[in-house]
Amino acid sequence: MKIKRILFPTDFSVYSEKAREYTLYLGEKLEASIYIIHAIEPLEYPGIDEEIKKFYKELEKQMEKKIEEERETFEKKGVQAKTNIIIGPRWRVINTFAKEKNIDLIVMGSHGLKTETGQMAIGTTSHKVIFSSPCPVLVVRHEEWTK
Repeated sequence: MKIKRILFPTDFSVYSEKAREYTLYLGEKLEASIYIIHAIEPLEYPGIDEEIKKFYKELEKQMEKKIEEERETFEKKGVQAKTNIIIGPRWRVINTFAKEKNIDLIVMGSHGLKTETGQMAIGTTSHKVIFSSPCPVLVVRHEEWTK
């Protein structure tokens, strides 16, 4: 099995930063192409006023800048990366993109909370991606989860 296409969905959080490290490492070692995506949850409310639409457009511009910075991080390491910002439910965007681009591996960070017993609960997006993904998924935990 060859891993030639890796999907790195990011929300630009510290959790995604850790997943970026793994994605960079794998991209270098496997000489794989990296696809970096960011999903923006849609605003689906009837009668959204112009101020909210304006805010949403500004948010998209900011995310475009951030995702370009991510791409540059990969390119500096000699790893090819393509970027996309897609509007839609995060888990669905990730899995649809993976299927359409024939992705071999998804590498993503996991948000989560400690339960009362001290165990970690995987984040909702990660959970949904894992159980409906068309390919293997590597979920990277942040250091604070291992304490």
